Amino acid sequence: MRIVVMTVVAVAWLTLPAQAQVGNPSAPPGMSLPKMEKPPKEEEHHTVKADEKAYKSALDGIQPQKSFDPWGNVREKPKASNSR
Repeated sequence: MRIVVMTVVAVAWLTLPAQAQVGNPSAPPGMSLPKMEKPPKEEEHHTVKADEKAYKSALDGIQPQKSFDPWGNVREKPKASNSR
């Protein structure tokens, strides 16, 4: 009898993670899954293209920065290697 009770408790314990994945138990199967994104509508598609174009033009306007060497004053300047 003790083994039967322990087996029932073990099976119940192992089914708890599966029960936690269901979410709302009163919802029909598949309804508790996360919603998938809908494809953009025609109007939204044009605004997305316009946003991407504006983003790329803004990136083109940024000038690349020169590299900054904070230890530049401390280092010795390299001498020409052809000075034999």
